Amino acid sequence: MKFLRASIAVLCLTSTAFAEDAAPTQKTTFYVSGIECGSCVYAVYQSVSETKGVSAVAVVQRIDNYANVTFDPRAITEHQIAQAVRDSYALHGMPYLATLKLHLPDYASNSAKVEAVFARWKDLVKLECADATKGDLEIHFLPLKEDEKKKGPQGWSLAQLTAALQNPAPEGLGLKFTVEKEDSDQ
Repeated sequence: MKFLRASIAVLCLTSTAFAEDAAPTQKTTFYVSGIECGSCVYAVYQSVSETKGVSAVAVVQRIDNYANVTFDPRAITEHQIAQAVRDSYALHGMPYLATLKLHLPDYASNSAKVEAVFARWKDLVKLECADATKGDLEIHFLPLKEDEKKKGPQGWSLAQLTAALQNPAPEGLGLKFTVEKEDSDQ
């Protein structure tokens, strides 16, 4: 089912594909920079929806443009989805870029440890602190060079971050975080 919903505040393009087998899915909100018009929404939607492992996409144009993506984490990573956003046809000259927003309440007292975790992924993602006292962080995806010979998930994933931050020591830091989500059902 595909439809286009437009209003003064929201431009949303949504698709849902129904899989015959019930694969485990995950829904993640990617904040997308560079969306300026309805055609931009469609370009991002088209690229992400054609990505193997993605079962549903909702792209919304607002002040904070975003894409809610439902996918099978066994088949694809957040990094591959972010790359599909980047690979969208850029209508206004600049690529669209996907970002994840996190809330990590204990960031201020653990910033060096958290930054050391992200240093392991310096070729994949970049951590930006939006507000250290509140623990508001952004994850920016660097371009992904996929190995065509490798099947399945590639690049950075939230599963890696969850293990590194939430697992108790010595495997992780024992810190809780949440990923910011948007509701596109309006």
